[in-house]
Amino acid sequence: MSRLPVRMDLAFFDGKKGTLKLFPDSLEFKGWKGTSASWNADKIMDVSFVKTATTTSTLYVNGDEITVCRAHLWAADIKKIMGEKS
Repeated sequence: MSRLPVRMDLAFFDGKKGTLKLFPDSLEFKGWKGTSASWNADKIMDVSFVKTATTTSTLYVNGDEITVCRAHLWAADIKKIMGEKS
């Protein structure tokens, strides 16, 4: 059975383009050239965002910087999942 993401969008992480997916148990970045990163929902301690342009914003997850559209919505969904896991 495949997992369905709660939210998915294009993103930049560590200077690489890729897709960012939020699942009920994790946040995952998969770069187009093999780069990947993931954060388990129960290990996420800090989530914030900064609006940086009219189309993109910066999402901060445990100090890691991710550029994505509508970072405020990502932050809200991640915090909701964090609250459900607590």
